[in-house]
Amino acid sequence: MKKYYLHLFILVFLLQSCAVNKDLQNTLASFESHNYFSGLTVYNPLTKKTVIDYNSEHYFTPASTVKLFTLYTALHSLPDSIATITYYDKEDKRYFKALADPSFLYDSLPNTTYNFLKNTTKDLLLIPDDFPDFVYGDGWQWDDYQYYYMPEKSLFPIYGNNATLVGNTIYPSYFQNQLLEPNPLGYHRDFLQNTFYKDTLGSSSKRAIPFKTSIELSCQLLSDTLQKPVFITERLKDVKFTPYVSTPTYPLYKRLMNESENFIAEQLFLIIAKNKTQDYRVKNTIDFALEHLLSEIPDKPRWVDASGLSRYNLFTPRSMLFLLNKMYQDFGEEKLFDLLPKNGKGGSLQKWYPFHTSYLYAKTGSLSNNHNICGFLKTKNGTLLIFSFMNNNYMLKSDELRTTMNQLLQQLYYTY
Repeated sequence: MKKYYLHLFILVFLLQSCAVNKDLQNTLASFESHNYFSGLTVYNPLTKKTVIDYNSEHYFTPASTVKLFTLYTALHSLPDSIATITYYDKEDKRYFKALADPSFLYDSLPNTTYNFLKNTTKDLLLIPDDFPDFVYGDGWQWDDYQYYYMPEKSLFPIYGNNATLVGNTIYPSYFQNQLLEPNPLGYHRDFLQNTFYKDTLGSSSKRAIPFKTSIELSCQLLSDTLQKPVFITERLKDVKFTPYVSTPTYPLYKRLMNESENFIAEQLFLIIAKNKTQDYRVKNTIDFALEHLLSEIPDKPRWVDASGLSRYNLFTPRSMLFLLNKMYQDFGEEKLFDLLPKNGKGGSLQKWYPFHTSYLYAKTGSLSNNHNICGFLKTKNGTLLIFSFMNNNYMLKSDELRTTMNQLLQQLYYTY
C-alpha cells in the first residue's frame, strides 16, 4: 500500500510539473502576440536535466547580464588583491605608474594608495603609460556621456571618473570654477570639455557626472587631493618597478554585481588585458576568456564590452545558462550567493522581483526595450535551479513585463 501511494505521489508530481511547464510555455508563447522576443531556459544541476527550454538558442541583447561573464573571467584571472600603482623609489623621488584600478578615491571602496602617496616625503612623479583603448566601448550610446553609468575608461581613474554635483557645489572642488548656470537644453556637462552646469532640480539634488579624462587631469586631481605637487615625467629605462598592492578584489566584485557598476567592469577587463597580453584593451580580455575559459560555450557570442552597455552584444539564453553552471561548478553555491544580488528582505532585487523571502540570486540587465534576468533560483522545496530569462524589443511598460516575469519565477519556486 505504501508503495502504491509513493507511485501515486510521484505520478501526481510529474503531471503537475508537466502542466506547469505547459502553462509556462503557453505564457511565453503568448508574449509573441506583443511583437517582442522572449527566451527562457531552466536547468537542474543536480539531475543535470533541462526543466524548460524556450527559444534558448536565439540570440538576445543581454545588457548588464554580460557582467556575469565579466565576473567569471575576473574570478579566474585576478588575485585576491590588485595594485593601483607600480612604483620606484630613488633618493628623494618616488616614480609611479597607474594600473587602471577603479577603486582609487572612489566612494568607500578599500584602497590604501592614498596614504602611501600622502605619507611619503619624496617628490611624486607620475610616468604616463600607453593606453591604446578608446574611452568608450563599441556600440555605447554617445549621448549618455553625461550620465553616471557611462564614465570614461582610463589608465589612471580617480573618483570613479565622476564629479558629484550637489546644488551649486561640485566635487572634487577642482571643478568648481568650471560650474556654470543651468544649461537651457538640460545638459549637465559639455560634450567636448569639462564645463559643468548646475542642476535645475534644486539645491538638495545629488548627481554624478562623468568628466573627460586625461593623464594630465588625473595628475592635477591627485595633486589637489594630496595637497602637494605631483608632476608628470618621462619614462625611466632599465628600472624595475614594484607593484603597490592596495585593493582587495572581492569588494569590487560585490559592487560589480549589486550596483551593476559599468565602470568597474570595464576597468577590471583593462587590468586583465594588461596582465595577460601586455596591452590595455578590453577586447584582449574578451578574446582571452573565449579562448581559454569558455571554449565550450554552446553558441559563440558577439561580445564587445565588459559592462553590457553596448547594443552590439548578442548572447543566447543557453550560453548564459552554460556560464552559470560553470560558475556553480567552479566556485560553489555559498560564494556565488554572497556575490550575486538577491531578492527578499534587504536584497537589491526586491524592488523589481518582490517576494517574502530570498529565493532569487541573479543578475538583471536592462536597456531601453530590453530586460533580462539570469541566475539561480532556490525553490520552496530546496531544489536549486539555474535559469536564464531574456526579453528583447518590447514596447509595453517595463513594470508590466517584470510583473509577468516575477509571476513565472514564483511559479517555478512553488512547483519544483
